[in-house]
Amino acid sequence: MTTLGNNGFILFCSLFLAGTFRILYEVVINNNFTSLGYLVHGATLYEYSATIECHKQPLDPQYGGGLIANPGFDKGIEAWKIDGHVKIEARESGGNKFIVAYNRTTPYSVSQSFHLKKGLYYAFSAWVQLSEGSDTVVAMIYNSAQKTVIIVGSVIAKSGCWSMIKGGLTVDHNAPSVLHFQSNNTKSELRVDSVSLKEFTKYEWQENRLKNIEKVRKRTLRVIVSNKDGKKIGGAKIKIQQRKLQFVIGCATPSSILMSESYQKWFVSRFTTAVFDNEMKWYYVEGLQGHENYSTPDAMLKFFEDHGIAVRGHTVLWGADNIQRWVKDLPPRQLLSESVRRMGSIMSRYAGKLVAWDVVNENLHHPLFEERLGKNASAMFYKIASSLDSKATMFLNEFNTLEHPGDMVSIPSKYVEKLQEIKAFPGNEELVIGIGLQGHFDSHPNIPYVRAVFDLLGETKMPIWLTELNVMPCSNQAYYLEEIMREAFAHPAVKGMMIWIGWKPDRCNEMCLLNYELQNSPSGDVVDKLFAEWKTTNLTGVTDKEGSFEVKVFHGDYEITVYNPNSGANVTKEVQVYDDKSETLHVSISL
Repeated sequence: MTTLGNNGFILFCSLFLAGTFRILYEVVINNNFTSLGYLVHGATLYEYSATIECHKQPLDPQYGGGLIANPGFDKGIEAWKIDGHVKIEARESGGNKFIVAYNRTTPYSVSQSFHLKKGLYYAFSAWVQLSEGSDTVVAMIYNSAQKTVIIVGSVIAKSGCWSMIKGGLTVDHNAPSVLHFQSNNTKSELRVDSVSLKEFTKYEWQENRLKNIEKVRKRTLRVIVSNKDGKKIGGAKIKIQQRKLQFVIGCATPSSILMSESYQKWFVSRFTTAVFDNEMKWYYVEGLQGHENYSTPDAMLKFFEDHGIAVRGHTVLWGADNIQRWVKDLPPRQLLSESVRRMGSIMSRYAGKLVAWDVVNENLHHPLFEERLGKNASAMFYKIASSLDSKATMFLNEFNTLEHPGDMVSIPSKYVEKLQEIKAFPGNEELVIGIGLQGHFDSHPNIPYVRAVFDLLGETKMPIWLTELNVMPCSNQAYYLEEIMREAFAHPAVKGMMIWIGWKPDRCNEMCLLNYELQNSPSGDVVDKLFAEWKTTNLTGVTDKEGSFEVKVFHGDYEITVYNPNSGANVTKEVQVYDDKSETLHVSISL
């Protein structure tokens, strides 16, 4: 087996105190103490590495297997047990050792027992293969205290190559637990290798996030000041003010924003991108066939354009049950012509004005167009969409890929399969398709699984957005919202997130950032806290004798003001400090 390896991350801050394992430290941002975090002496670095390709041989177990005994089966089947009506044995092929479950009469195969602890984060990975055909292989853990089964990961396994499962879990009680692997293809042998279950303390998990934010969301800015003759000016005063964060944090809104000046002020003072709840959907603008009314989305778009806020288009087509009756009743040929007409109507109207389009919404769960028009229906629609608006990013928007590992319809490998199917359509090969993960979380989000999904889908090299982020009402709603937002912001593959609140004067949908009096809720306070933490503001300094001032700042748009106290001259320059993989951005300013 070969080694995938880690990203070689270096801790951005290391503090050691003799005899302690947890060290409380204050993160200094913009010369002010703005947040608290933790460093753990000797903490394990999280392995962000993953693969969506089917390999000839599996890679080594991550973390050396962690809690898993005999993870690479170098000791045969030691520590592994028969699970159900099945036979197991260790085999070797091409120098690689693995375990095989055969003669299966039920979906079960092999298992291993261990003890899980409340309050820890568990990262899971394994490699699986079938002897014939393909099928979804599910890794699950039975918790004896709660008598519940937690799905920790899954993948579409194939014959002839090895596929990686990556996932994770947390538990609410200390308990003996059992890991199982299942596949409904009982005619096939199920082969398993390189199994890993690694535990992290809460503080280790947070530390990995913090150091990754330093790596992927910041860049060193070096300001070099000189006079008109090119002589460097030492002692010049520098002021750096961030005007916009490059990472997108936006919010959904219904048309009620047009009727409340107070809500408008609250919204535009925070968010850089907006998405409409329903106002661009087909059923909203054309409830009756042939009778289109764009007055509401037109007014909403104008409002956001006037305030310099970008807009996502949601959604062009949607095959869900709540679409118009007249659309459902159309025969295939007419459904195709009406769908193309719909695309031309809305996308031509708003072409060049939006940053993104959800082209065929939720088509893993609602494959109406594939069922009625054929396998390549969605791929064809993405081709048409990219022709109608070449500036916007086309998104594949889906639910439960991120939030519910038990929904087998939209697991990461099925999402990737659909993405690859669309890109394989003639003319789509170079198309950038945004990965839209809705993020409608229940009252107990699986945070380790969230990170694992980001790892896997990040391997597509397509931009990931959380497109409809909310957490269902519960006592820990604000806490979980913060955890999810921090996971997204810390991951290099994620480029933006849209919070889904749907505020109206008389109610809001599921998650409220503010109440009816437009005062922040606890969840709203979380959003404001993170905005403040992820922004470089009011940063001041003085150039050295070489005329240089250097500092690390969050990616974004900046105003840099330089003042020479000797001459009284001052200059303000607008600068974009974006992530282009180079270490330092050099900005020269002449006074």
